[in-house]
Amino acid sequence: MKALAGLTASPGITSGKAFIFRAPDLSYDPSGFGKPEAEKERLEQAFSLSKAELEKIKNALSGSLGEEYGHIFRAQMTVLEDDDFKQEILDRLDEGSCRAEAALEAVYRVYEELFSEMEEDSYNVQRLADLADICKRVLRNLLGREEINLSVLPPESIVVAEELFPSDTAMMDRENVRGFVTEKGGLTSHVAILAKSLSLPAAVGTPGIMNQAEKNDFIVLDLRDFETAHIYINPGSEKKAELDQAARGYRQRQKELLAMKDLECVTSDGRKIVISANIGSLDDLVNAMEFGAKSVGLFRTEFLFLRGDLPGEEEQYRVYAEAAKKLNGGMLIIRTLDIGGDKEVKALALPKEENPFLGLRGIRLCLKYQDLFLTQLRALLRAALHGDIRIMFPMISSLLEFRRAKELVARAAADLAAKGLEHRPDPPLGVMVETPAAVFLADELSREASFVSMGTNDLTQYVLSVDRGNEEISSYYRTFSPALLRAVGLTARAAEKNGKWAGVCGELASNPMAIPVLVGLGVEELSVAPQLIPQTIVQIRGFSYAACRDIAEKASSLATDEEVKAFLKTAFRSA
Repeated sequence: MKALAGLTASPGITSGKAFIFRAPDLSYDPSGFGKPEAEKERLEQAFSLSKAELEKIKNALSGSLGEEYGHIFRAQMTVLEDDDFKQEILDRLDEGSCRAEAALEAVYRVYEELFSEMEEDSYNVQRLADLADICKRVLRNLLGREEINLSVLPPESIVVAEELFPSDTAMMDRENVRGFVTEKGGLTSHVAILAKSLSLPAAVGTPGIMNQAEKNDFIVLDLRDFETAHIYINPGSEKKAELDQAARGYRQRQKELLAMKDLECVTSDGRKIVISANIGSLDDLVNAMEFGAKSVGLFRTEFLFLRGDLPGEEEQYRVYAEAAKKLNGGMLIIRTLDIGGDKEVKALALPKEENPFLGLRGIRLCLKYQDLFLTQLRALLRAALHGDIRIMFPMISSLLEFRRAKELVARAAADLAAKGLEHRPDPPLGVMVETPAAVFLADELSREASFVSMGTNDLTQYVLSVDRGNEEISSYYRTFSPALLRAVGLTARAAEKNGKWAGVCGELASNPMAIPVLVGLGVEELSVAPQLIPQTIVQIRGFSYAACRDIAEKASSLATDEEVKAFLKTAFRSA
């Protein structure tokens, strides 16, 4: 037996036969090039074929998972539609000294070197990955090689790959795939996002898997741990029996949890905690409601904007109104447009920034592009007639920003009134606490806001000064840092002092070890991945609020994240 460790991208426990996925052979003889005009024609044909392939993938994915996942491939298609990028390749062909394949690769190398000189944040890493995916596709079409994809797999396959691009995962044979494990990749990659959306157990960042696994090896992916992935290759009979039993227990437990999805979420001594869902589309909402969601703590609206054109007021109104109607009176917190950093909107043609995570993003961008912001606000105010819609502003770092956002809400309401359009002029307005500044201003912010919700992904990043997308420093992204826990406590206490509630809508809310700490710190609402709603409800019902307060006080007093995790493991064993 061989045992390897990686990162859990999507939880579960599964087993099957190894399907070794290797990229097609794209080698070629650089000599024997034709005339420049002939090479240009070959390039045009390859671009056209590549675009048609991506269009097919995009449509298939948008139909099955929703528009926000189709945007991954729209982003790639914009590369093929970029006249400047193509012209750089054509310019090399005009020199008449190489074939189209070599010209394409030469231009890619220029961009690869350019990106290597930039800060290695998740935005730049993903842009380069998208460019590499596109260039490989065009090169394959230039060479006339058949595409090797994962659309047809043997039954019970565990896909093993050095790296999977979004197009590989999107076309994966969902009937026969049991899971996948890759040598490269991080938790914020598009592939990891797709795996979660498909509820497909997946491990990434697993060194040596391509050398250790061979075709048809029996592989077990034990991804029950939210952090460390355990991969077993050809386990012996005793270990296999142990893992089989664990898998049966895991599946049975998931069924039992689902049956309890409608239980009231209340601690054993009577404190009610609201459990909501994080969603990014209407399809996500339908899925969340199947897992028992009665409210939404974070509706990401970016999927409407990540395409070639910007959505109008009517389109946004229809989406928001439909979501409110589906929830049938349940709370629906809609986050206003949160782009910048690792998200790019092609239609805005925003200037490149050296440090986008500290640049024009979130509320800053909305306050700069007020027409864009007002369009969304008008749609939200109109949709608020159809349910309990609450508006949340991202990346707030000062009271002035929140006040300016409120002024624009009032302006949007005035615009609607002038047009005679029905709307709700005063929906609850909340602040997303993602910066240290917002933590220190939580008292002032919660006096004026209706609620606060902590986005712990970015809050961790900014409190610890760690780019969460940079694999080189991933060990410094410590989700149980006492500094983060104290920031959560400060925010929750400030909200309570002012008679408001504090929620958490980041990944920390979905971590079972963190949940009693967050509850004990005073958090009253947790917004989690839809499939984790039943598990979270059951877990909270098993704790008393008094015990959660004791756990939180002790955890927050410790000096390191290692001490926090060690304490929490002990606390769970004794609970």
